[in-house]
Amino acid sequence: MMLNKDPTESYHKQLQQTMQKCEDLIEKNTRKYLLNIKPTAPRINAYIKTHKENKPIRPVIDNMQAPSYKIAKFLNKRIYKST
Repeated sequence: MMLNKDPTESYHKQLQQTMQKCEDLIEKNTRKYLLNIKPTAPRINAYIKTHKENKPIRPVIDNMQAPSYKIAKFLNKRIYKST
């Protein structure tokens, strides 16, 4: 499926708006560090397993520049700290 426009920027804006509403979960001074400055869509890389028969492909997704990467990392740490 082909998209006419990259939805990354609109997704980034939605994250900003949602974070502003979550005052109890994320402190105001922490919010600016949780947003990527120039977010991009996650990229997929295909690594061929040359040592295996039929040479299968292993997909690896790089999402470090995705809009929600830092937020997910922050919330994951916070959830596991409380348990």
